[in-house]
Amino acid sequence: MKKPEEKNKSPSLIYDAECSLCVSSKRWIERWDISHHIRFVPFQSEEAKQLVPDIASLGCLDAMRLVDQRGVILSGVSAFRGMLSFLPMGGLVALFFRLPGTLLLANTFYQIIAKNRYRHLP
Repeated sequence: MKKPEEKNKSPSLIYDAECSLCVSSKRWIERWDISHHIRFVPFQSEEAKQLVPDIASLGCLDAMRLVDQRGVILSGVSAFRGMLSFLPMGGLVALFFRLPGTLLLANTFYQIIAKNRYRHLP
């Protein structure tokens, strides 16, 4: 986990705006976030590069990133888990990750989807 120089009041979710699966996931999270706690930042933006300086070296985003209020950067399933406390009923969903083996399965599934996201979607 790294800390960027700038800290924000709201957590920021960095997503790939050129990936239809990523954009669909972002829209789903936006609908869930009825209180608008999470900021959405496209990976391709200057703001993303300011939040996560190392992101500029990536050709594409390998996983969504969540930059929390303390500046801690979470990636992939950890980013999703980090968002849950800001979402209605997120605490109930978080209980799912306490089941034995769930985190390993979720990480494996996430990596497979992320690696092949351009192959299967327009």
